[in-house]
Amino acid sequence: MASLVYSMWRDNRSLWNPPLLIIAVFFVYWTSTYLIYSAGYGLASGVLLAIGLFAFPLASFFGSFFLVYNGIILLRREGFSLTNLLSLCVGIFLFIFFSFTYIRISVQSNLFFDYPVINIAFLYIFSTFFIFGTVFVAFLLYSMLYAFIPKRKKYDFIIIHGAGLIDGERVTPLLKKRIDKAVEAFHKSKNPEVMLIASGGRGSDEKISEAQAIVNYVIEETDIPWDRIILEDKSTTTYENLLYSKKIGEELIDNPRFLFVTNNYHVFRTSTYARRLGMCGDGLGCSTARYYIPSAFIREFFAICVRYKWFFIVAYGLLTLLIITLYAGLFS
Repeated sequence: MASLVYSMWRDNRSLWNPPLLIIAVFFVYWTSTYLIYSAGYGLASGVLLAIGLFAFPLASFFGSFFLVYNGIILLRREGFSLTNLLSLCVGIFLFIFFSFTYIRISVQSNLFFDYPVINIAFLYIFSTFFIFGTVFVAFLLYSMLYAFIPKRKKYDFIIIHGAGLIDGERVTPLLKKRIDKAVEAFHKSKNPEVMLIASGGRGSDEKISEAQAIVNYVIEETDIPWDRIILEDKSTTTYENLLYSKKIGEELIDNPRFLFVTNNYHVFRTSTYARRLGMCGDGLGCSTARYYIPSAFIREFFAICVRYKWFFIVAYGLLTLLIITLYAGLFS
């Protein structure tokens, strides 16, 4: 617990914080169970232990049904795309995992001993569930905690992250929420000289840049004057949104502080990029349609996994080495 508090005190955007949080939760859980048992409440400690052992598997099992349902709803409302398939695919994977697990512990489990390849496949599926499940829970819990961490109100620049446009020139409801949240932060800022940075380049199917669409909306729909808005229209990714905005801010003042505004599911990953770039500041999230959140959050999680893929490469390398060691005599 002390390590988590110290790490958050140093920088609440650190990627060390999610694993430290899950370790702290685990430590508090086991300590509480032991203290209850030591106090003579054996039944209560047993119930608490059972809850801890079965909560994650049961939540995953019922979550698989929800993810499949949510994936179907998302495809109907947002249309077909690879990203919109994420929640559906994760739900299907969980179905496969629990089906394999049921067969593995059932009477028909001899199938796994007669065909070692099937047993090896199960080991990989089980390990994938455990590795990614643990990391995902840590990422989810800390992202929720990060959203409640109080934000400073004195910033030099407020960055609005762009998103896709309607008809190539008008802001979407999703982007509108980002802009409205940034405008709200602008009015609440304790810095009278704070400025907005509209960030986002022009996509291949867009008539104007996302940054220009943001500027048009702010000028037409809010009371913020045009000379308090900066256009950053070169970026094509979240990382570039921050990189180019940082360069603009540092050209205007020394040691600028930034507030970057995006959707709530996107805030923590954006914050980790900002930390990597050495930016001083915080992330602020706006609301998102409920049906969109599961798929969007899974996408954020996989984006983090891809960026820090070496952790998983090492984990699966060690797993493969262990399996080879266990089955070396069987296949020789």
